Parts: sequence; C-alpha cells; structure tokens
Amino acid sequence: VTWTMAQRQRLALENQILQNEGFTQFGVFHHPADDTYSAGGTATTSVGRNYYVFCMIPPSYPTQRPSLYITDPNPLLNFNGVAISRLGVSHAMHTLEPNTLGWVQICHWRADRWHAGIVLQKVFLKAMLWLEAYEQHLATGRDLADFVRTMQEAA
Repeated sequence: VTWTMAQRQRLALENQILQNEGFTQFGVFHHPADDTYSAGGTATTSVGRNYYVFCMIPPSYPTQRPSLYITDPNPLLNFNGVAISRLGVSHAMHTLEPNTLGWVQICHWRADRWHAGIVLQKVFLKAMLWLEAYEQHLATGRDLADFVRTMQEAA
C-alpha cells in the first residue's frame, strides 16, 4: 500500500478529531512494519460492558468506506446465545459479512452513500449507537432494527 501525503495528513487529522470531539477511547494507528492504518478502541456501553471496536482503513480511504468490526468479545452472541457472525448479512441485526476470524461487521454506512466528507468520528458514533441497540437486544430479544433506523428511514 502506498499512502499519499494527503491520506496520511487526513488520518492524522482524523485522530485529532476523535480526541477533540471527546472520543478519546478511540484512536487512529499507523503500523510501520507494513505501512497500514487502523482505528479502534474500547467502547463502554451504558450498562458498563466493554467492546473492542476495530476499523480497517482501506487503501483508497477516504473515498472508500472502511470496514467496522466488533473484535471483542468474540464470538459476539445474540439474545438466544447464537454467534451473530453466523447470521452474515442481517438487516435485523444491522450487520454485514463477518471476517474470517468471526468478528461481527457493523453496517455503519451504505457503501453507495459513503463519501470522503464523512469522518471516522461519525463512524465510531454509529458504533456506539449500534452497541447501545445491541444492549437493548440482549435485554429484550428484539431486533437491533427495532432500535436503530437505517439511513433511508432517517432521511
């Protein structure tokens, strides 16, 4: 991967935005060994549970939507004790294809609605909303879709 200076500056700015907007539990990380970038951190929900949220920064960021995963706990279980990753793409749970390690991929933005003006802080905000909806799912057994609206419904 060859990152342009503009991409590197953007990712540095993304980290600054996270810190300035009070999302200090998240950060943008450069991995010099293979010159890749990721973002992530531990999110704590209102019921006090911790989840590790991991964002893989794609080579064509910011024009390409990054993937967003819950990596810990793994497996992430639904109300019935079934691994959410086994559901694959699920509107009811607002998930996309899981990765090969079984990490649940959160649907945070539709690929066709993603644009370079969206900052990672908004992605992590959606992760926090997803996690709060997940906590409600665990408490009630209702689908995440009952607690979060899709962008089309919100438009």
